[in-house]
This record gives sequence, structure tokens and C-alpha cells, in this order.
Amino acid sequence: MLYRVKQFFQGLTAKIYDKDIAFIKEYLSPQEQELFFQLRKSEQRHSLNVAYGCYSEAPENTSLIKAALLHDIGKIGSNLTLINKSFVVIAKNLNLKENMTPAFLNKALYYKNHHGELGYEMLLKLGLEEKILLLVKNHHNTDFHTMEEMKILQYYDDYY
Repeated sequence: MLYRVKQFFQGLTAKIYDKDIAFIKEYLSPQEQELFFQLRKSEQRHSLNVAYGCYSEAPENTSLIKAALLHDIGKIGSNLTLINKSFVVIAKNLNLKENMTPAFLNKALYYKNHHGELGYEMLLKLGLEEKILLLVKNHHNTDFHTMEEMKILQYYDDYY
């Protein structure tokens, strides 16, 4: 529970600094940057934190760092605001079914559950390497937890 409260306040106070912009420019192409900056500020900050964590573990692994920056790109156009994310967490904890929740929450749940696949589809059009696409698409899939890069990405995604 404390983790969710921490997440909420981190989202409220999310900022992007000049050093973050330099980091993004180092790892993302102009097209990828354009997508990245369409994310909500809180998602940008989260993705940066995940990428910095991945960098600390594997600084030479540019594919992992790029995947970390882009892992939530499928949330572009979603209604996953900080408030709606809170409702999603409550709905998931209560195991509420789609017919038990209002339309706005169904949409938020859809993006929460499918943003990996949605991001994969968006990035596929940019011709990214298969490893990055795999990491983005499956970053919530525990079946890939044996892949070392996926372990690192999932660890920092859960941590931040």
C-alpha cells in the first residue's frame, strides 16, 4: 500500500530536467523521442527512472536502456491519469469484472492490461530491433522472467 502512495506522489511531483533530456537524446531517435514526449509527465519520469536503473545494472546494453525508456509507450492516448490509475488498482484488488465498472474505468483497465502490446504495435512501425520490441511487449509477462534483460527491466519497472 505504501508503494502505491509513493507512486501517486511521485506522479504528482514529476519533473523532467535538462540531464534527463540529454539522456533521452542519447538513447532515442527523433521519432522515438516524439513518442516519448507524448506520454504524461508522470509516465516520462517513471520511464526515465526505470531506464536509469537499467543503466546502473547494464550501462553497455543500449537496447535494454532504450526499451526501458519506451516500455510504457502504449499508454499514449490512454486515460490512465493518476486518479484513474488509483481506481484501476482498487478495481484489480477487488477483482471487479468489466460489467461491474463504469466505461472510463474499463478503458483505463484496458490500457493498463494491454499497453505492452499497444506499445509493441506502435514501435513495430519504427523498425526497432526485435529484442527491444520483445522487451516492450512483454515487460509485464512473467513467462519471460528467465531472460536476464527482462528481469532487470521488470525489477526497475516494479521498483519505480
